Amino acid sequence: MLVKATDKYEKLNIQDNELGRIPKPGEEWEITEERYNVLTKTNKYNTVFVEKVIKRKKKEEKTE
Repeated sequence: MLVKATDKYEKLNIQDNELGRIPKPGEEWEITEERYNVLTKTNKYNTVFVEKVIKRKKKEEKTE
């Protein structure tokens, strides 16, 4: 699943365990559903570190 970082990593000065660094707010990367649950619900900081990125399909415009 594609996610993007919130500003919580920088505000709390916390490094992401899988990336090995502090992601910038808005930075996108792929994670598992299990990791998403940790980063949004079951972490010891009780905060949301990432948001799901929902890609919308562009409608194809037909010209006739």
